[in-house]
Amino acid sequence: MNAPTKKTCSSCGASINATAQFCHACGAKQGGESKPLSPAVLGILALAVVSVVAVISYSVGKSSTPQAAPGGAGAPLASAAGGAPPDISNMTPRQQADALFNRVMTAHETGDFAGVNQFAPMAINAYSMLGSLDPDAHYHVGLMSAITGGLDEAQARADSIDAQVPNHLLASMLRNSAAQMTGDDSAALAAKRAFLEHYDAEIVTGRQEYLDHQRSIESFKTQAEEAVRGGS
Repeated sequence: MNAPTKKTCSSCGASINATAQFCHACGAKQGGESKPLSPAVLGILALAVVSVVAVISYSVGKSSTPQAAPGGAGAPLASAAGGAPPDISNMTPRQQADALFNRVMTAHETGDFAGVNQFAPMAINAYSMLGSLDPDAHYHVGLMSAITGGLDEAQARADSIDAQVPNHLLASMLRNSAAQMTGDDSAALAAKRAFLEHYDAEIVTGRQEYLDHQRSIESFKTQAEEAVRGGS
């Protein structure tokens, strides 16, 4: 059997398999214009993935049914706790961005605001490197923008979602988040009303992002119903 054909990394010159999408040494994407990831960013991404795995492992420990990582990063990236961090050079750019998003949201949910401020700009930049974004990616960027004070950007991302898919539920959720950050109760209530108005027609579409964010969507639905009943 012939040995795998080798090629030279276009960035660092390391010898890699001809079919490799990323260099195992520097992380540079092969066959494209992407710049190599610095050792610092590689380490941060590895920590992000470990954090996601920890959240998944905790969820699995509480339920017999494995749960997907929040934010739609996909199936678990590694086995339960223990072992070496996964080789992030094998992750796609979208997976890298999603891993950072999950790291940001984990920090936000635990009150680690220093972590949010550290990782959010990196995650947002990772999404910006992807080019065209789908509604799920726009939601990720918009949510991170909202929690770090970029409220105009959050609104713009909601508009981008609606431009791609009118009446998208994540757009209403994002507008609500931005309104709450500014204390605009009227706008927040309007976003909740819009969400409920379109919920039935949208949820049956089975969009992947709705499945990925199912818990958040159902929790928001309950909050929206309570707010609309109370008129606040």
